[in-house]
Amino acid sequence: MNIKQNDMEYLKDMLDRGELTADQANVEKVRMQRVMLVNGSLPISVRKALNGAVKAGYLAHKKKDSLKPEVYYHPTFEYLANKERNDRERAAVENLKKVFA
Repeated sequence: MNIKQNDMEYLKDMLDRGELTADQANVEKVRMQRVMLVNGSLPISVRKALNGAVKAGYLAHKKKDSLKPEVYYHPTFEYLANKERNDRERAAVENLKKVFA
């Protein structure tokens, strides 16, 4: 899921005014977009901020599982996180079928 333009501008404004740190903005971004699939790697500072929010119960996290990607998500939207991961896995399987068929 992508973050809306208004939400992104709000976060940038809060950063510019010094009301949020970059780490807090990254956490808020995930909460606003509800689900963030991790494609590849994250910068260490971002990962630390997100994992800190998970420990505090502000975000939730699921590890990579086979073809399902790692995901950070708003705790009340686990069903969306599951759907996004399943969709990504299904697409990967379909692409593999095309290559090997």
